[in-house]
Amino acid sequence: MKLALVLAVCACTRPGEQRAEAELSIGQAALADASIDIAGGLAAVRWFTDHRIEVWSQTPDLHFSLVLGNTAGGEWTIIARNVLVDAVLTVGGTTFTRDPGEYPTVGIFHVTLPAGTHELRIAPPDADIVEPFKVASMADIQTALPTVDDVFEAIDAVPDARFVIAMGDITERGLVEEYELFERQLGTLTIPFYTTLGNHELWADFARFHERYGRGSFHFEFKGAAFSFVDSGDAGLDPLVEEWLDSWLADARDRLHIFLTHIPPIDPVGMRYGGFRSEQDGRRLLGRLVDGNVDLTLYGHIHTFIQFENAGIPAYISGGGGAEPMKWDGIDRHFLVVDIDASTNAVRGVELHRVD
Repeated sequence: MKLALVLAVCACTRPGEQRAEAELSIGQAALADASIDIAGGLAAVRWFTDHRIEVWSQTPDLHFSLVLGNTAGGEWTIIARNVLVDAVLTVGGTTFTRDPGEYPTVGIFHVTLPAGTHELRIAPPDADIVEPFKVASMADIQTALPTVDDVFEAIDAVPDARFVIAMGDITERGLVEEYELFERQLGTLTIPFYTTLGNHELWADFARFHERYGRGSFHFEFKGAAFSFVDSGDAGLDPLVEEWLDSWLADARDRLHIFLTHIPPIDPVGMRYGGFRSEQDGRRLLGRLVDGNVDLTLYGHIHTFIQFENAGIPAYISGGGGAEPMKWDGIDRHFLVVDIDASTNAVRGVELHRVD
């Protein structure tokens, strides 16, 4: 009995270990005479066969290497999902425009590549220009998947919003049919949707999220601003995720940096299950964010809107994607619009947009 208890406790000390280790291989695939390696693991490779690649991007600025052997040269079709509508493909200084896909966020490129190693980039022409831009932010769709297109239509009406950054719980049970519906609903959007996972994605096999969308913990930069998403689906961070975050914080220390995760490290209103399972771990994470000069933190999980500060960092909880709202709050479906200016290292504003 005692041995069983010890084993059970040990097994729970790193509940996110398997997910974190699985992310190490995301963005890599190989054939007999070809291989692909996505920089930062920032895309799920959905299809990699003879002369055809299909990926789901997790960044507005996607870089990857394609190594082709003697029999793999020739014309390749590259299908990039979840990319900006003005994204182009650049290979060795040559730019290729896209064929339209079934959705505005799907780009189809045709390029002839000889045997050898090729560095490819899919990004809009202004990706490196440091200037103001806006993003939308949301979380906790869950049971509202059938009507989330209303929210997406409202986001699409925001002038100059470049993409959505989301804090997880896009499904209720992590079912295949829910992911399929979610992707159909994304057809309403003309901008990409970059998201981490939440606790509801863990009701089923987390590999379903990984295979479709890629990592739950990832980092990218766009127009001088840095964005770090981390997987807190089981109310904490795995030590491997903490290592990744430390490197991202160090790299972006002198740049505008936005941090996103599903569950707030410390619940600002003291609700049950509204924060990390360990308050000590939550405070340790906040210490990391302070030391890393993070400018803004965004959370979901609690189905309402809360503006506050954690450890002096501006913070917002936005759980208004459609899941059952907190009673008596008067906050129903909503999203945020974040106005960013990396040229001054400033978040110029965060606005609440109500849908209901």
